[in-house]
Amino acid sequence: MLSKYFTKSFRKSVMALGLAAVMALTPVSTARAAVLGIDVSKYNGGIDWGSVAASGVSYTFIKVGSTKSGVDPRFAENITNAQACGVRTGVYIYSYAHSVEEAINEANLVLQWIEPYNVNFPIAFDIEDRSQAGIDPNTFTEMCNQFCDVIASAGYTPIVYTYRNFFRAHVTPNLRYDYWIAQYAGACDVPGHAIWQYSSNGSVAGVPSRVDMNWMNKDYAGLILPVGFAKRGEFTYFYNNYRLQRGWVDYSGLRFHMDDAFHMNTGWFADEAGTYYLSPEDGHAYVGLQQIDKDRYYFDEAYHVRNGLITVGDFQYYFDGANGCKMHTGWLGLEDGVRYFDPTSGAMLVGLNAIDKNAYLFNEKGLMQTAWQTINGQKFYFNPADGKMVHGFLGDLPNRYYLDPTDGHMVTGYATIEKNNYFFNNDGLMQVGFVKIGDQTYYFDPATGAQKTGFIGDGTNVYYFTPAGGQLVTGVQVIDGATYYFDATGKMQVGFQVINGLTFYFDPATGKLVTNTLLPTEAGTVYVAPDGHMVVNQAVVINKVPCVFDEKGHMVINRNYVIGNITYVCNEAGVAVAVDPNGQIVPIQ
Repeated sequence: MLSKYFTKSFRKSVMALGLAAVMALTPVSTARAAVLGIDVSKYNGGIDWGSVAASGVSYTFIKVGSTKSGVDPRFAENITNAQACGVRTGVYIYSYAHSVEEAINEANLVLQWIEPYNVNFPIAFDIEDRSQAGIDPNTFTEMCNQFCDVIASAGYTPIVYTYRNFFRAHVTPNLRYDYWIAQYAGACDVPGHAIWQYSSNGSVAGVPSRVDMNWMNKDYAGLILPVGFAKRGEFTYFYNNYRLQRGWVDYSGLRFHMDDAFHMNTGWFADEAGTYYLSPEDGHAYVGLQQIDKDRYYFDEAYHVRNGLITVGDFQYYFDGANGCKMHTGWLGLEDGVRYFDPTSGAMLVGLNAIDKNAYLFNEKGLMQTAWQTINGQKFYFNPADGKMVHGFLGDLPNRYYLDPTDGHMVTGYATIEKNNYFFNNDGLMQVGFVKIGDQTYYFDPATGAQKTGFIGDGTNVYYFTPAGGQLVTGVQVIDGATYYFDATGKMQVGFQVINGLTFYFDPATGKLVTNTLLPTEAGTVYVAPDGHMVVNQAVVINKVPCVFDEKGHMVINRNYVIGNITYVCNEAGVAVAVDPNGQIVPIQ
């Protein structure tokens, strides 16, 4: 970082000494690896920062640029790759300033150049150019202070870099910031230096050229935090992305306020947005319900103290603006009604509450409610006359409800009440007659609402509801040993019925399936087999009498009928004789 002029004139006289110093310090570098660092620029070429980090170098200062040459062409590459490899990265600007104003301008330029990056080590003011040798010490020192003030006001840690003789000739005791001294010798004899550049001719793995070597005497790695608080003296500071913060900061789910000097505020604090209370212990802004001295207050999500009716979680509270925003308890009359606030917790009563052994309901605004009310998805009824909860049957059919005798909720669905089953729809109304529930149909007495089972007739049709579950049956059903048939609507069917391609006959008087019986019809006599199906296109023996039934199921009378290769000869009584193709009589099974 020393100027080319100084380096050239100094090189011959110190080369031997410098080499000896580097050699002499080689063993020390291992012991002091935690504070070993380098500084680099474009002149060091492309750097393998992984190898640099592995060599024991823990920090670097990277040239950001100068007012003459602009941004160093390797700055972005170096800072990005160094940080990716875990090397702490400071930056420096090579100064050509000759006045306080120019030094300030250079500081602002540095801030502009580093804005896209997280600089996590000090920012150095490299002031050593031979053109600056004529600046008087007071001006020189003020240039350093003003440059550092700008950097510090942005939350960064500044440091002044120069070589030993320049420092002794130009810096007065009024310098307010740390300094980094280049002195190529066995030790740095400038008292109080934070960093010592002990060589410009070092060798570090990953750096393709000779490189400046530095020892750090001040623990900047511990001072400049990635994020978090730092207590120094009587003040507490906050870092984020290695920068001191001012104003409001959020950390670990809490909010804090740092003043313009980066100091943490505590106690009551007000700004243009509102009034806050910052913990005297750790400075975090209070939020929610808080006890301060003997009183309770509420701070909203923006940390402002609030007054009036405030919702906190599942409860509401009242904070009296006329009494310093303190919490109110007990009965309170407001324009929209009367509320009650718990004397212990201060919470406004909402929902069901027992008061003098009676159940009352307060809505979400804390106002007492009457008539039908919904609580947690269930309905309740409160007597309009006195607000008390009602239990048991309410109203008359067709507008009859039932309110649970234990907790008072409106009953829906099935309910067993005094040994009878009832059904109430989703609106709580008692249902009567045919009622479809899910995929099943049930029947409830139109007069009482009680469920009925077994055979039910409506004067025209007959239905059957199972004794066990009360469901309406459909299809073929065996009931008390008899077979019945109910259509898809549950209506009992009688007479001839086709079921799965077969014809059956159900007694019109009883609905029971008729079996093993000859049935006379207008079209002819049919026969239903022992299993109940009507015989079709088949010869059968009925009570030892062979008979034949045609394709319509009618008994064949006084004619021949062919089934397969057998011809059946039937007389006028329907008695059949089977004849094979050879004219031989064969038996009918």
